Amino acid sequence: MDAKPLGPLNPDLVEILGMPNFRAGPIAHLFVAAGEEKIEPAAETEQAFVLHWLLGLYLEHGSDWKPIASEKIRTMIAKVRAAKAAEAAAT
Repeated sequence: MDAKPLGPLNPDLVEILGMPNFRAGPIAHLFVAAGEEKIEPAAETEQAFVLHWLLGLYLEHGSDWKPIASEKIRTMIAKVRAAKAAEAAAT
């Protein structure tokens, strides 16, 4: 991804950059549970990972970042649920 300027602060950037760690943490945990990433289990690292991911989506897709992020999250939730169901069925 080529570096792009962020431009002026707007509601999308406020939502991304203002995300507190208690909202970012569960998203980071989902990436780990889905086997998508290995993230150090520290609040600041988890928050930094999620903000970096979301900001990358914003830079690549502009105001369409949120539905793309939501779809990725839904896909990972389904993946984790399927793995848990398969594990439960195997026991």
